[in-house]
Amino acid sequence: MILSYSTHKKWSFSTSGIKILSTQSTVAYRDLVQGFQGQNDRLVCIDDKYEPQDISKTFDFGGDLLLSGDVTKKYLLTIGKTYLANIDEDNRNQIMAAFQNLEITIENSLLLEDLPLAITWDEDLKKLLKMVELHLDTDRLQVPYGIIETVLKIHQTCNLKTIPVFCNVANYLDDQELAELSQLVQQMGLVLFLIEFTSADLLVVPEDAEFYYIDRDLVDWY
Repeated sequence: MILSYSTHKKWSFSTSGIKILSTQSTVAYRDLVQGFQGQNDRLVCIDDKYEPQDISKTFDFGGDLLLSGDVTKKYLLTIGKTYLANIDEDNRNQIMAAFQNLEITIENSLLLEDLPLAITWDEDLKKLLKMVELHLDTDRLQVPYGIIETVLKIHQTCNLKTIPVFCNVANYLDDQELAELSQLVQQMGLVLFLIEFTSADLLVVPEDAEFYYIDRDLVDWY
């Protein structure tokens, strides 16, 4: 994959791992953040066959870990579909049997009422999941590292082809956590883009991460 920003050098990505795009230019930072969201045409992406790619369909912009709200909420529908597609027959039957017992219990209790009450039973597991409000563990999502790890696992489990992008991760993770994150991304065989607004000498770059820097005068250093 090749990613280019305006008149700057092209970024070529052929392996998994963390890719850090760092700058001390407010112009470059704004362009990158908006570009990954498809809000400008400053970023251009092409695949290995030099076919142009839609930025908004290639990258999955998560924004700031703590300032962008629940960045995992948008995945719940996909998670539910993946769960339903992969659940085995035994578990499916046990779940349906449990809900049928619930139906019987409710119907029996309605017989004690004077009104002609009844319930509508729908053996649709998708609707049952909605009823029990399937969601991710909120405690895990209070920790910046846990948020990124969860998003990566969602991409892996649900076989999502988009590339996660986060901003200001260096503000939340220490050196050890960044190193662990780099190893995790490598082990998963995924790609993770980090956009950082900082000077090159203040940013800690994990050993296996690819680093690209644009200074405040829009000069490339990579």
